[in-house]
Amino acid sequence: MRFTSSMLVCALLLAGCGSVPPAQPGLSLSLIHINDTHSQFDASPASVKDAAGKPLYSYIGGHPRLLTQAQQLRAQAAQAGVPALFLHGGDAFKGSAYFELFEQRINIDVLNRMNIDAMALGNHEFDIGLVKLADFVDKVNFPVVAANVDTQAEPLLAGSRNLKPYSLFAVQGNQLTAIADINQAAGREVLAVFGLALEDMRAIAPDTGAVVFNNEIQSAQQTVDALTALGVQHIIALTHLGHQRDLALAGAVNGIDAIVGGHSHSLLGDFRHWYLGNQRPYAEMVTNPDGKGQTCVVQAGQFAQAVGQAKLQFNSSGELLSCAGQNTLLASTDYFSSALRDKSSRISADKQTQTEHYIASLPRTAIVAEDKALRSLLDTAYLPAVQQAYGKVISTTDAEIPHVRLPGSGGSNSHGSVLAGYIADALLHYVNRAEVQSLMKRPVQLALIGAGNIRAALPAGEVREGNIRLEVLPFDTPLSVLSISGVELRALLTDIISQSVVTGAHTGKFPYVSGIRYVAKQTGPGTAELTRLDIKQEGSWQAVEPQQRYSLVTTSYLADGNDGWQLLQQLQAEHSNRLDIILRRQQVALYPVKRVEATQDSSGARSFRARYHNVAALPCKSDGVDCKVAAQAFIEYLQATPDLWQQQREPAVTLQR
Repeated sequence: MRFTSSMLVCALLLAGCGSVPPAQPGLSLSLIHINDTHSQFDASPASVKDAAGKPLYSYIGGHPRLLTQAQQLRAQAAQAGVPALFLHGGDAFKGSAYFELFEQRINIDVLNRMNIDAMALGNHEFDIGLVKLADFVDKVNFPVVAANVDTQAEPLLAGSRNLKPYSLFAVQGNQLTAIADINQAAGREVLAVFGLALEDMRAIAPDTGAVVFNNEIQSAQQTVDALTALGVQHIIALTHLGHQRDLALAGAVNGIDAIVGGHSHSLLGDFRHWYLGNQRPYAEMVTNPDGKGQTCVVQAGQFAQAVGQAKLQFNSSGELLSCAGQNTLLASTDYFSSALRDKSSRISADKQTQTEHYIASLPRTAIVAEDKALRSLLDTAYLPAVQQAYGKVISTTDAEIPHVRLPGSGGSNSHGSVLAGYIADALLHYVNRAEVQSLMKRPVQLALIGAGNIRAALPAGEVREGNIRLEVLPFDTPLSVLSISGVELRALLTDIISQSVVTGAHTGKFPYVSGIRYVAKQTGPGTAELTRLDIKQEGSWQAVEPQQRYSLVTTSYLADGNDGWQLLQQLQAEHSNRLDIILRRQQVALYPVKRVEATQDSSGARSFRARYHNVAALPCKSDGVDCKVAAQAFIEYLQATPDLWQQQREPAVTLQR
């Protein structure tokens, strides 16, 4: 609460004022928001606890349901006389077969139909290069906002009028009208939505060109001060920083009324009934550094599964009085007794109505119909090509193979992702095959993979090549083999896990392993220690020796030091014995690395790049070259071990919190 003039007069006169009258109500605002949709245009498999506490299998979300829910929330706000904003917290790109086939084009087509008011710039928007990002930014019918991004030196983005620091809206009754500048307000109240991208984007995104990403907090305060000086009364930050950094931002910057976030995939609220865990409360109020103002912080999960709505109430002086709301998970009317979700397991007609009533009664849940026009567009223009691209069946599983980023999240136990463990096994198996070793001549003892390298779980039923290459492991991910000492391995794991256990942190960096096992214990808000670190040698577990050197396989992205794995870059800063693996005409090809360089831009942000002995860069876009080696390794592993899902895998990761 800011110190008002009436309070100041009373304090000075110390008489005659009596009690200060309550602040008169001012603007009411509905914030409708999504984030980290990752091109999940269809509904996602999900399970929910039935009335007896047993799992019932269903589907949730998808963009046709997002559109229906957003339209309904807008209509409800209008009926109540309240203006509404529909905001996207970034990362529309990557994560589905649709995206792998149609890239930015399908996002332009679909998102332009959703009446979005503004979108943050996510790190995955850089995944397919600046040319395609520029095409997306120029063709969407809403602004992409990022106040801390300087594109002046990058010609592909410098001329874009749709990538801007902020967007302004004039308020009149229950209407918000986008305006180009404050002079168009014509006496109306003005609301601003400004964006923030990750200041360490260059260490996360593969292709940022000459774009500069400035300090988040400094840029935010400068932007708020400039907007306030213009006469803007209400300020919303639309960020792609992660929930923990959003909370820190709220506590470090004066004058932001609400932060609508993304990046950490935080489904705020209690969703244990959907096996999706219990995260921090929705719409937390954080006191600003001036001790007076407050900022409301929200985020809405991932994969188009939920929509958030926050209702903000201001007084007549423009001060935020309250912020409340919730995330709502978007349920369907398809229910099955088996994870296979086949016709034989669909619940009987006589139970359908009862089940729908039960689902509709669950907290933070709504049964939402798909928008028919958008569903039809997907089915006719895009789905046939997607279905054709899935290819042949390579495996079958009777149960879902789940993936979570951090152990203990999303209804998982202390061992975390089941799928990540199998993928790490596949990488280790692949590089130790005779045909690879005949070229490399370097047996590999362990595999590491980051949770964020894996973009989807495996649903029950048939597993096709496309499930792996288009959904689970969609990135161009060459494999890297390099050596590391026991003490360096311990330091690497300790550092990454410590970064991951911070409340609300981005956890895509969390390490899953094969060939080794570890037990990590959280010792503080952002610290962890390894209480066990073993390696399997000749069929038995032995403690990792500090001075012993081991050979590991991981993705080239992580081997370069990206996404918080900087220690690997530091170990290769002067020289490296690393070998990168790609496929040329389906044959293994090795590329030796000299060193990995770290460079800084004008803002001080660092990016990492491998320098090779024989090429300037890996030829991943060339004809006949396949850099999805991690995906191919997992495909071949599934083909070689048809009974894999029936085997009991010994947990390799344990996180005690």
